[in-house]
Amino acid sequence: MTDIRRYLRENLVLVAAFALPMAVAVLFILATAIPKWTVPPPQHDLVVRVEQPYGSPPPEVSVELGVRDGQVEATVRPIVRPDNPSMGVPYQQRWGLLLLDHRTLQLRDVPLDLPKSLPQGETRTITIAALAGRRVTPGDTAPDGYKVASLSAYGNGGIVGDLFGMNRRYRQGVAIAKDGRTIELEVPATYRGVYGLVSTIGWTSDGK
Repeated sequence: MTDIRRYLRENLVLVAAFALPMAVAVLFILATAIPKWTVPPPQHDLVVRVEQPYGSPPPEVSVELGVRDGQVEATVRPIVRPDNPSMGVPYQQRWGLLLLDHRTLQLRDVPLDLPKSLPQGETRTITIAALAGRRVTPGDTAPDGYKVASLSAYGNGGIVGDLFGMNRRYRQGVAIAKDGRTIELEVPATYRGVYGLVSTIGWTSDGK
């Protein structure tokens, strides 16, 4: 026992060099694991708007997605083209709609079924048929307390991160979080690798 104490005193720096990273790693693992064991899973579905990859030809209508009276709607307007043909038409973003099933934690595409063109001056507001009958509450926070959290960031855990897989390269996506528990969501293959916008439409509140 005396020899061990003498060795620890004489090699305190060496011992600290190994002990401190291990202690940090253990604390990190506990901080991420405990919420998974104690925080209940989400109880509501999530609807998000995502930017689709660039496509050709460009769209002839603009689409705005939102919630009114608990229903997800799309407001569709024709794109106004400049009188001078030499002037380019402003780029219009293409939007997709994704639904998170809270039971499977899977995101899936929601078909929009919107008109591809409209006469100039006409505006249509269309209820998304695939979500008809589902009551949606707008906002980032669900009735059960889960919130939408962005994953668009660089991550670096240093040497400890290299050893325990904490390092992350830049990526973009979405996650939901509550009381320290974070659930990362995988977008459908169509949107992977597309560094577009992701925004919340709302959470279902109908209990389905």
